Amino acid sequence: MTITVENLRKDFKQRKRTGRRFLFATYEETAVHAVNGISFKINAGERVAFIGPNGAGKSTILKMLSGILQPTSGH
Repeated sequence: MTITVENLRKDFKQRKRTGRRFLFATYEETAVHAVNGISFKINAGERVAFIGPNGAGKSTILKMLSGILQPTSGH
């Protein structure tokens, strides 16, 4: 069995409050790239490890591989 990942990408929307009027608030949405264009191949019998600093997208990649999260693009 081989695991192949090509151009995997995940974006999240971040809302930031920009103004406030009595009962209504205005928000600005920006896209945050958690994972951007990751590609790799793992052959049967190989062992791998994900290492990197906090916020690098390691957990997001594992969640997409297990089916918990849907990627924005790639397969």
